[in-house]
Amino acid sequence: MADSNENQQDKGKEQEQYGVLLYYKYTEIPDLNSLLSFYNSNCTSLSLLGRVRLSLHGVNVTVGGKLSSLENHIEAVKAISLFEGTDFKLASCHFPLNDKVAHECGFTSLSIRIVKELVTFTPYPLVKAPDVSNAGRHLSAVEFHSALQSAGKLVDKESLAEDKGLVLLDARNLYETRIGKFDMPNVDTLDPRIRQYSDLPSWIDDNSEQLRGKNVLMYCTGGIRCEMASAYIRSKGAGFENVFQLYGGIQRYLEQFPDGGFFKGKNFVFDHRISVGSADANILGTCLLCGLSFDDYSSRCRCSYCRMLVLVCDSCREEEAVYVCELCQKHGKVVESNVAENGEQQDILPQVQLKTISSDTILSPQLPGGQGKVLGLQES
Repeated sequence: MADSNENQQDKGKEQEQYGVLLYYKYTEIPDLNSLLSFYNSNCTSLSLLGRVRLSLHGVNVTVGGKLSSLENHIEAVKAISLFEGTDFKLASCHFPLNDKVAHECGFTSLSIRIVKELVTFTPYPLVKAPDVSNAGRHLSAVEFHSALQSAGKLVDKESLAEDKGLVLLDARNLYETRIGKFDMPNVDTLDPRIRQYSDLPSWIDDNSEQLRGKNVLMYCTGGIRCEMASAYIRSKGAGFENVFQLYGGIQRYLEQFPDGGFFKGKNFVFDHRISVGSADANILGTCLLCGLSFDDYSSRCRCSYCRMLVLVCDSCREEEAVYVCELCQKHGKVVESNVAENGEQQDILPQVQLKTISSDTILSPQLPGGQGKVLGLQES
């Protein structure tokens, strides 16, 4: 009888395990309203929270809930022929660290929206996005690892001439690369140091000569940003054909190489996990103020000018403090202060336009019932 009770308790604990599910799919959607209704019904019935973005060209989903519910959701999506071949990235996790993290990452509600772009590639609404059917060829985690290890030799019969050379391009934002990135000796690595994904096209335009005639290996968190960015590079024509992307992103790479492989530090993620590390416990990030090793974004400290996330360690962090990120410092922004007549210090910031980390364009009304909140971090 005791064994039976223990088994029931174990099953109960198993049912209470929680997880996060990420997936995207570029495909033509013939009936957006029907798909929106499916996601609303399915996710609501399974008590899933997070973000679902739908467009005429596909879906981008980050949701959390009980593992059993997420598995049921995967099976329901697989039953739709449009999603054949979708890479579902499911990981177990704990509850959000705090309400602020959960709110910023969109895990306090279910937000389902129809958007123009699954990820915002350009800040100019009238500029046509690149055709993702022209995206760079996918490399598995093993192929990507081998290409880096060979320092310029792609690994199958479609390999390119060795004398072309290889460059490794990180398609993520600066605050992501600060806590984790690929590091391989003898491989030219390009970190655009951008504030947001929509800054990447301009960086590519300004630095295209570093890519011309090279084998370009790209990577991002889960793969979706490389789809669009690699297509944009290839659209430049002759000399830009040889673009490759890490299939499944850093997440799939770390699953294949749990010791970290050539990836150092932690993988920043756009959900309440904040970041995911490997067995390698080395810390890559440093505190903005004191420079000591630190890589925890759970305090959600942000630049007071542009609102980009910054790393501020526990010892340096103060309530209502003013922080200036390295990008704003580079452009001459400083923390200015003024001492009032009564002796109290007041922080004075010049009038500057605050930029959001990312945005998307609404094409239809938000869902009723309190769903559809516009939140910041929406890339993957």
